[in-house]
Amino acid sequence: MIVCVNEGQMELVVKRSRFIAISRHIDTRDDVKPIIDALKSEHSLARHVCYGYIADEKGDDFGYDDNGEPGGTAGKPIYAALAAAEARKTLIAVVRYFGGIKLGAGGLTRAYRQSAAELIEEVGVSRAEKRIEIEISCDNDAYKRINGLLRGLNCQTLQIRYEQKVTCLALVAAENMTELDNAFKTFKADYKIIGERYVAVE
Repeated sequence: MIVCVNEGQMELVVKRSRFIAISRHIDTRDDVKPIIDALKSEHSLARHVCYGYIADEKGDDFGYDDNGEPGGTAGKPIYAALAAAEARKTLIAVVRYFGGIKLGAGGLTRAYRQSAAELIEEVGVSRAEKRIEIEISCDNDAYKRINGLLRGLNCQTLQIRYEQKVTCLALVAAENMTELDNAFKTFKADYKIIGERYVAVE
């Protein structure tokens, strides 16, 4: 079980500078660059796009970037807000549009920290649990029975394709895998494990 900041956006104005804080879920640190690149493209007139993230379950895999702001005044305060919330698997970026008035190192640090902290307070957090993602392949009759079992175990079905066989992706709690494995053998269904991901449970 981990805590993730919900995805969202809010804006803080400090001495005419706009600080737009944006939260996104991430699975690994590799997700960070594409998100930041997209934000820089979307906000091409912004002076800075700074960020902090915590990418793992324990809080050991983290990072931050000042993106041209004085060292330690932007990315680290954003990360500190995430750490204070004990958030995991979360990236917060703060886009700054310069308003013409310099804030100084202390003012910048407070503004970036406040932007991230107020975003967390506004959008809230959710608990998330690890799920195993599997791909199931079977005939239509078997799928009807398997689908009933998936529903009974509160498994989440992501997508279904009806072709010669029925193929679907599902997210399954680890403790249910033994029961499902036995059912797949009984119903002559094939499955393979795709990977793992966290999903919100509230």
